[in-house]
This record gives sequence, C-alpha cells and structure tokens, in this order.
Amino acid sequence: MEKLTHPWGPEYGKDSKLLILGTFPSPKSREMGYYYGHPQNMFWRSLAASLGAPEPPYDKDARKRFVREHGVALWDVFKTVAIDGASDASIHDAEPNDFQKILAESDIKTIFTTGRTGTEAFNRLCSEKAGKRAVYLPSPSPANRRTQATPEYEQRWSLIGKLLRGELVSSAGMKELDRRTIEEKGVPSLVLMERAALATASALKAGALAERAGEGGKVVCVCGAGNNGGDGFAVARLLRLEGFGSEILFIGDKNKMSDETKRQALIAENYGVPLLSGDLSAIRAPAIIVDALFGIGLVRELSGIYLDAVRAMNKARRVGAYVLSVDVPSGLSADTGEALGGAVTADETVTFAFCKPGLTIGKGPECTGKLTVADIGIYR
Repeated sequence: MEKLTHPWGPEYGKDSKLLILGTFPSPKSREMGYYYGHPQNMFWRSLAASLGAPEPPYDKDARKRFVREHGVALWDVFKTVAIDGASDASIHDAEPNDFQKILAESDIKTIFTTGRTGTEAFNRLCSEKAGKRAVYLPSPSPANRRTQATPEYEQRWSLIGKLLRGELVSSAGMKELDRRTIEEKGVPSLVLMERAALATASALKAGALAERAGEGGKVVCVCGAGNNGGDGFAVARLLRLEGFGSEILFIGDKNKMSDETKRQALIAENYGVPLLSGDLSAIRAPAIIVDALFGIGLVRELSGIYLDAVRAMNKARRVGAYVLSVDVPSGLSADTGEALGGAVTADETVTFAFCKPGLTIGKGPECTGKLTVADIGIYR
C-alpha cells in the first residue's frame, strides 16, 4: 500500500464563500493534476446543476475558472495518506490538512465534504479548530451510482447553490449578518434580541398558548448562557407581562453569560419572573417548554447537564408537553442537520431572518417541527 502526499495546494480566492473537500485525490485526479479528474465522476455535473450553470469542460484551467467565478473553493481533508488505489475505505496512517490559512484568507462560511469517510474525518479531527462542522455531500464517485439516483443526493448537492444565492444562510453567515446589522447599521444587539423574543412570544400566543388555554401548566423557558438563552429570558418576561404563567430554568454557568443575556436576566428578575437553576424537574407536562438552551453556534457534542436537559425536554414532550425551539432545536447543528450527542425534538421552531441548512437536512426536519422564519430586522 502506497504512502502519498497531496500533490497540489487548495484552490481558493479571497472571495470564496464555501469550501468543498474531497478525501484525497484519486489516481485519475493525480494524473490530470486537478480535483475530481475521473471522466465519470459526477462532481462537476452535480456542482453545475446546483449552481444553475453549464458544466465546465474536461479542462483543468476551465474548471479552475469555474469554481473561482462562483465563489467555490476546493481542497481535500488529508495531506498524507496510505491508500490502496482510489478506495477511501482503505485510508490509514493519514494526516489532515491545516485549514486555518485558507479560512483566514477567504470569506468561506460553509465547509462541505464529499463522502462519509471525509466527513467523519474532518468533523473528528478538524472541526473544533476550524470552528465549523462539515456538511456531508454524498460521494460523486463512479462507485456511488446507486446513491446518486436518490432524492437525498440531489437535495444535499442543491444546498451549495441555495447558500450562494442566499436562499439559506449558514451559522457563520448569520453571525456575520448580525455583526453588520449591529456595527454597520447601528441596530443595538438588544433590539435584535427583543425582536426575536417578540416573534417567539407571538408564535406561542397564536398557537400553543391559544390551543392549550384551559389545560393549565406553565411556560417553562429553558435558557443557556449564550444569546439564545437571552432570547428565552426575554420571552419569559414578555409572556409574564401579558398574564401568562412563565418561569425560567437556567442551565449553565452564570459567569459565562453573554453581556446581552446578563442584561435580559436582570430585566426578567426586575419584573419578577421566577428563576430556577438546574432543577430539571421543572421540565414537565402539561407545560409549554421554550427551548432556548443553544443556538446556531453549537459545534461540539452535548454532554452532562446540557444533554440531560435535552433528554428531559424530549421526555416531557412524549407525555404531553409542547416544545417550541428558539432559532434551532438545541443540540442540532444549524449547518449539518446532525444531532450533536442529542437534540431536542420540537413541535415548532421559530428561526430568525433566514432558514439555516441544518433545518432542512439530516435530523433537521424531524427535530424542527413546524418552521417559522421570523423577520427581526437583519437584512443583507
């Protein structure tokens, strides 16, 4: 079995918006000197279909121009591998590439990986340092013809065009839009948080609270320390001011609260909203549960009390509680649709400004329930 080193560098520019990673160049790609060089590989056809563009010819320079013009960067997960022919399954003794330079020198917001081997390797070895989890794309290899005929293949490859056209926005893209709205347009972050809470409270009043008016039980807002938790604090306060029984269950370390969440916690306290801390017995039926534990930034698997809280929300839902998730169900990757150790299965999700890809793929549709995209004042 041959030990190989990647024969060329990444293809990217400062305007590249997303990165597609293979596992390692195949023999045909190494022969051509460029990515996805096998004439029967479906990569270029699938990419062009997603972008709504003509497929580039079998020419290295033409393909380079094609990806550059469309804001796509290309590279591979591994720098060195021991591999048998073109079989990803045979890879061992592998060293991953370092992605810090390409991410620092481009505008890449989303990372895709073609095939299970590359996806699992990147998310295990590289995602924490990169600050992003890779979105799985079914392999375009000629050996993968059966999968290429499935709806999942088309759906996942279509994400590339949807992200580049702005029909979906990744977690990194949303953070950038938040920043621009706050810093460049002058909208205070607390105003955006208040609008998010108003949209969530309105969805509850029009839906679950109206339908369950005679059932009793409280609205329990399960809040984390990040800004998603701040949204939850504000929701509890808004509902209490309108006469609904609401309380806050805080999960986490108060010393790690974001500045906005600290402010919302203080406001909720000033208005007399009951605050519980770490008491998972508050998560019960017939309560309406607002899941504001984690938002779009989650990249690590849940554990400890956070995973326990997710499991408690799901258990309560199974015996009659109604669960509404704020922005994304906690534990669900907003980019990949993975359940990171575990994820809330919501009856309803109110997401803000734009739909996120993870709500549409993988576990996303199952965990999201009824989906509302709420305008809170974040625009392109």
